[in-house]
Amino acid sequence: MTKSCDWSSFYDTLCHHGPNLLLGIDDDLREMIMVAGSSTDMFWSEGLQELLKEGAAEGALITRVLSALERWRENVLETLEMDFGIELDWQSVSIDAENPLIDELIKAAFPGE
Repeated sequence: MTKSCDWSSFYDTLCHHGPNLLLGIDDDLREMIMVAGSSTDMFWSEGLQELLKEGAAEGALITRVLSALERWRENVLETLEMDFGIELDWQSVSIDAENPLIDELIKAAFPGE
C-alpha cells in the first residue's frame, strides 16, 4: 500500500523548525529566515514537494525528509544571496540531521508513521 504525505503540514513545520536545523548561521540570520519562511513561500521550489511524494511511494520516509531538508537549505542559501545579497559559504551551512526536530518533520509529513 502506498503511503501518502501531508505536504501542507510538512511545509508549515519546516518553516517553523527548519531555521533551527541550520548549522553555520548566526542567531540574527536564523531569525530572519524564520520570519521570511513563516510569512512567505520564498524558500519553496519545484521538486521540494516531489521529494516527499517519492519517499511515501518508496517507503523511504527519513531519507526523503532529509533530502527535502537539503533542497530547502539550498533554496534558503540561494534566496539569501539573490534577494538579500547575503552570501554564505555553502559548505559551512548544513542541516543538523541528528536534531530531534527531524522527528517532528517526519510526523508532519507522514502522519501515523
